[in-house]
Amino acid sequence: MSLADIPGSNFSLADRSVRDRFAEHTIIACLIGISWYNALELIVLCFSTFKRYGGCYFWCLLIASFSIIPFSLGYLLIIFDIYTSMFPFVMELFAWVGMVTGQSLVLWSRLHLVCHSRTVLRATLAMIIVDAFILHTPGFVLEIGSHSNKSYLFIHGFNIFERIQLIGFSIQEIILSIIYSWESVRLLNLRPRGDYRGTLVQLLIVNVAMILMDAAIIGVQYSGFFNIHVTLKAMVYSVKLKLEYAILGKLVHITEMGSSSAATDLSDFVDLSLHQARTQPDTENPEYGPRARTRVSSKGSSTDPLRRSSSAAPSPNSTTPENP
Repeated sequence: MSLADIPGSNFSLADRSVRDRFAEHTIIACLIGISWYNALELIVLCFSTFKRYGGCYFWCLLIASFSIIPFSLGYLLIIFDIYTSMFPFVMELFAWVGMVTGQSLVLWSRLHLVCHSRTVLRATLAMIIVDAFILHTPGFVLEIGSHSNKSYLFIHGFNIFERIQLIGFSIQEIILSIIYSWESVRLLNLRPRGDYRGTLVQLLIVNVAMILMDAAIIGVQYSGFFNIHVTLKAMVYSVKLKLEYAILGKLVHITEMGSSSAATDLSDFVDLSLHQARTQPDTENPEYGPRARTRVSSKGSSTDPLRRSSSAAPSPNSTTPENP
């Protein structure tokens, strides 16, 4: 039984024509296919990109990526009436927790790279934990109850709380993105050089794109297309997680251009040897010449580009002996 077949529910219009339902099912199948493809790619990237399989960022990214698959599969079984039991509902509920809270924890873990205030980091982590209990627990009870023998007692409450839950998690991710953007602007003001400015502007654009995707999910939800809404969530979260790799790569680039006194060791996040392999000597491109002549002083850190340029230039006293 799909959510549209529950008596009294407002998830979709009951009088749609066969053609409209075929178009809706086609869109749903496409969204699920895209989300599965992105999720499988994310899982492969997790094991091939990270240097060591540990740390909060790695596990949150892996769990959030994997949760997209059972979340989409659960709604696939529900919408197309493939498996009529409580199993799909329970599966998608647990996967929903891993997907949405995992995404927030990924944003929080990445926040360490630009924000070093323990107060801000602890406050945002507390917000994520409190929201998880407040928003997930009632939603779990109401959705299970809306598909039980006494669904009439839960369906109205679930219709209301499901929208509150969606807005609550969207606001949480928007807050994390705003904090990250604010700290990135502060970093931009401290390092006003052209390389830093271009990189950080790209990071801000990615965060704005994430906020717009959350707004699109809310818009589809309030339009009454519940089946498209839940599958669109899976696709959007998979795209947002793929953008995390782009953001992390940019942060690696910023840290490598910075001084060796960075507060965070990025080797805990990614295999820096792969990133440094791209900066080997290139006789045709002089841009990589000074950087290639310098050895990395410590794991995951590099010296300042200005020092590399100065240290790469030969000393005039090294070739010309002093006059007596």
